[in-house]
Amino acid sequence: MYFLRIKTENRVKHELGKRLLYVGLAFLLFLALIVLGSVIMPAFESRAETESTQSVAGAADTKEPETSRKKVRVGWYESKFHQTDRYGRKSGYGYEYQRKVAAYTGWEYEYVEGSWPELFDMLKKGEIDLLTDVSYTEERAKSILYSSLPMGSESYYVFVLNGNEEITAKDVNSLEGKTIGVDKGSIMEDLFRDWAKMHNVSVEPVELSVSQDKAMEMLKSGEMDAYIMLDSFGDPTVLKPLWKIGSSDFYFALNKERQDLLLELDSALNLIQEENVNYHEQLYEKYLRDSGTNRFLSAEELNWLSDHGKIRVGYQDNYMAFCAKDEKTGELTGALKDYLAYASTAMKNATLDFEPVCYPTADAAILALQNGEIDCMFPANLTDFDGEALHVVMTPALMTTEMDAVVREDEQKEFLIKDKVRVAVNKGNTNYEMFLADYFPNWERVYFEDTPAGLDAVAAGEADCVIISNYRFNNISKQCEKLNLTTVYTSVDMDYSFAVHEGQGTLYSILTKVTDVVPAATVSTALTYYSTEDVKKSFFDYVMEHLAVILLVIALIAILILALILRSIHLEKKASAEHSMVKELNRKVYVDALTNVRNKGAFNNFMKKLQDRVNKGKTDFAIGMLDCDNLKKVNDEYGHEKGDIYLKNATRLICHVFSHSPVFRLGGDEFAVVLEDEDFRNMEGLVKSFYRRKKEICELAENEWDEVHISLGIAVFDPTEDKNVNDTLARADKIMYVNKKIGKKHRSAV
Repeated sequence: MYFLRIKTENRVKHELGKRLLYVGLAFLLFLALIVLGSVIMPAFESRAETESTQSVAGAADTKEPETSRKKVRVGWYESKFHQTDRYGRKSGYGYEYQRKVAAYTGWEYEYVEGSWPELFDMLKKGEIDLLTDVSYTEERAKSILYSSLPMGSESYYVFVLNGNEEITAKDVNSLEGKTIGVDKGSIMEDLFRDWAKMHNVSVEPVELSVSQDKAMEMLKSGEMDAYIMLDSFGDPTVLKPLWKIGSSDFYFALNKERQDLLLELDSALNLIQEENVNYHEQLYEKYLRDSGTNRFLSAEELNWLSDHGKIRVGYQDNYMAFCAKDEKTGELTGALKDYLAYASTAMKNATLDFEPVCYPTADAAILALQNGEIDCMFPANLTDFDGEALHVVMTPALMTTEMDAVVREDEQKEFLIKDKVRVAVNKGNTNYEMFLADYFPNWERVYFEDTPAGLDAVAAGEADCVIISNYRFNNISKQCEKLNLTTVYTSVDMDYSFAVHEGQGTLYSILTKVTDVVPAATVSTALTYYSTEDVKKSFFDYVMEHLAVILLVIALIAILILALILRSIHLEKKASAEHSMVKELNRKVYVDALTNVRNKGAFNNFMKKLQDRVNKGKTDFAIGMLDCDNLKKVNDEYGHEKGDIYLKNATRLICHVFSHSPVFRLGGDEFAVVLEDEDFRNMEGLVKSFYRRKKEICELAENEWDEVHISLGIAVFDPTEDKNVNDTLARADKIMYVNKKIGKKHRSAV
């Protein structure tokens, strides 16, 4: 403390010397300006008088340039291209694209509402200037202007109500004699006629000039039996698509007289493509992906299911968290089990019946696929070249995993820069063979019967690493700990897909659609769950097998605790004295000694600066209060060392989630965080990430002090409620304590 005081005094003297120097320099500069002014001011005043008349005269002719924005009348039709929520906020594929164009052109839009056919007529008449989602035809090009680049691509389907059994996908002739509606003047009209002619169906569509909502009413009332529209407009809860009649690119369309707008539009579209070549795909994913047509099987696919029956899925045994055969039930377990359960009912017009078949290795499953014993196999990771050699094709990926290298602890840092690497490989694991061939072709492969044998070889120096999925590490973590092995991320991920035999195009199409509709979150949750499930079972089995030894150890520990009570009291007093000293030091400096985050003194200073910013009108921030729920319990039951570990784990979680915000330990088990800028804008996402990450840590924790039970309360500064930042802090603290009570009730219930 004496050292800190001396440093402070020296710093004060240094600052005082600097200030005296600045005052002296300022005084000299002031004298110099006085002398210089006495010399030049007379000349300046003379010149000013000469030019004053010119300045006054010129002022009348000088004006600030005014920026003019072109007003563009744009058609607005309610759909996934242009949608308005109940609060009047606009969004949609076309709307977002228009705003992007305006960012480059500076256009100001005037929205004109109507149905698409009505707006198209208005465009030709010059009553509006711009319309989105217009397909190209030579006939239309005579009366309107098209953008040089398309807005995207779309497909067109014949839709019927979900309960309609008179018109079926298996019989195109069921359309005959029915009323089929189509938007007047749309490209869908010609495409349907061509499609009907090709399929020998005698039916003439009825042209409509109504909104989509009105068309739905006509379907429900029976005024028409089917409606032709974009795939993205179909609501799967009401409609089902029966036939795809065609597809085309769609464009921005302009009135024939607005050549001036066309030049600016084409320039903007080119700039948008240069800015982001995937812009169309991203808009599609955002607004049109979940259109519903991908949740329906085609007539051909339905016929295949009817004729074939169950889809036999071969899977690799002992490959958790992905798939394995449950030793007790003999049935499939792992993430594949959850995936197939979801997929079986994911399609709107069919139920898929999967029959899992277990094989000891991936090679065995591939061989069974080639022999026709199964219809597909999982997990598969083959390049197109490797797939062609085995006469199989890969579906889009069901699951993705990080690939880690298990190495000796003393070689962790230099492993990835080694010139020669010997990798232990399980016999019969085609996926890892192909993975190594693609990404690490120069590594020498050494073969072993299974992963445990490979790990023993790494520890013994017979191999340098074992490649393993990050979701599978928990299964080998105990062995790695005993052998002093650790992991290194290879910076490469592996996709796992279904492998389907060549020539099974219909099955491939079905599995591809299924892959498209199963949510990624479902797969991720399943992988996280099953990555820890085996570990929990193994630990329980271990306890049961060694119950007598464990009870003996517990008895010895109890005796030892009795013998150490006096020493514990002494250590508690010593720890209390040290704790008091740490608290005193923390009042002098701004960093918490235990957690290395800023302390309460730093927080108080930060709050003062934050209040200054509020006084200047900068109010975009929020304050979060956090409290470690069971620190006292950990300290009492396991000691302060474990309590310190608990606090450090809590700090690590808080700093990881709120990585762009200052974090403070206010003392004991209380923390605070101030959200600004990026973290403030992403506040909701960070809160979700905080609770998700907290849950994952608690699920994976082997000891109670490794768990992190933290209550969180966040309050956004509200000038109508908060007189100052301390009011915001108080509201955050109140919210935190409400959440703390809820959390305790939840854990008690569990």
